[in-house]
Amino acid sequence: MVRAHIWLRKKRDMSAEEFGTYWIERHAPIARDGYQHLKGYVVTLVTRVPDGQTSAYDGVAELTWDDRDGFKADMASEANAKATADLATFSDAMGFVYVEQTVVK
Repeated sequence: MVRAHIWLRKKRDMSAEEFGTYWIERHAPIARDGYQHLKGYVVTLVTRVPDGQTSAYDGVAELTWDDRDGFKADMASEANAKATADLATFSDAMGFVYVEQTVVK
């Protein structure tokens, strides 16, 4: 399984609510409906941080594919070009990492 985490920081002029709504209702459907091999897409939004701290990001997406070939095909797709271009609409910064999940409990 290929698992990727993508963290995003909202545009400075957006509220947290506007950011979350845009991501889930406008941005996420680009990948959900356009990536032919995508098996899972979960958005996790930051709702608050401990007093005195700031968050490095405002939300994280976890996307999963069964295999590397499916991932590569989706990354080469028109949907990926559209999704990448759309990030500038609601995000000022982003990061992308591949992860391996270990269930502890």
